[in-house]
Amino acid sequence: MKNKGDWMLLLAAFIGGGGFISLKYLLDWGYDPYQVIFGRFLMASAVMCIVYHKRLKKITRKEWKVGTILGVLLAAMFLLMTVGLMYTTPSVNAFLVNIPAVIVPFICWGVFKQKPTKNHFIAALMTLIGVCCLSLTSDFRVDLGAALSLLAAVAFSLQMAFLGNLTDGCDSVHIAIAENISTLVVMAVIVTFTGWDMPALTLPVLGNFAFLGGFCTASYFVLQSIGQQITSPNKAAIIITSESIFAAIFSALLYGERMNIRGYIGCIVIFAAMMLAETPAKKDC
Repeated sequence: MKNKGDWMLLLAAFIGGGGFISLKYLLDWGYDPYQVIFGRFLMASAVMCIVYHKRLKKITRKEWKVGTILGVLLAAMFLLMTVGLMYTTPSVNAFLVNIPAVIVPFICWGVFKQKPTKNHFIAALMTLIGVCCLSLTSDFRVDLGAALSLLAAVAFSLQMAFLGNLTDGCDSVHIAIAENISTLVVMAVIVTFTGWDMPALTLPVLGNFAFLGGFCTASYFVLQSIGQQITSPNKAAIIITSESIFAAIFSALLYGERMNIRGYIGCIVIFAAMMLAETPAKKDC
């Protein structure tokens, strides 16, 4: 990859892939999805505000507005993704959440009037086949975790499409800060209504929250914001989907997950669809 933005997005995908394991551990230890997401973005926002404290006053009204829109979409994505992870494995969750390479072009078509290519239509069909391999149960019902993960993918695709089309003239770090703080505010409201009672904050719990929020979230969205300002939304979506590959590797190494043959076939088909979805730069939205 010659483009610096591509490398930044690939690094973000690698970092994000590791976050699925900490997320799964926190859920296994008894924290509900709302508490996990709140803790994640509390840590991420704190780290970003400390590192970039001199830039907080420079965030413009437009950047707060765009960041708030992206933050609400992020909150929806993380809610659906985290609840979905309660009912499925990290690699299946990661693969289904990370299919915006197929969805983003259609959002750009509907919202920004930028028509997808023939490859995008073929990739969409391939993705449907791959999702069926990953998510259908033995009696041909869609697994709840897979269904929620797919909805999370739609929210993530909206976030990426809007990030690529609404941030002209905005500072990428300012957008990342506003986005994270907006997500934190949304989750604080939700946790207030759902309850603050939670398991004890042990050292492993604090370590996973620090890793998930301070590293996998704060650095991820800074890298995504910077990288996507110099890479088209379609291409960025394809690179970010490699997060699912890293998540599957981490899940096998650190969580002990093993998929069946049908699951591996589904992953291969979805990954092939992601690659097919890439179009020439002049046709990118």
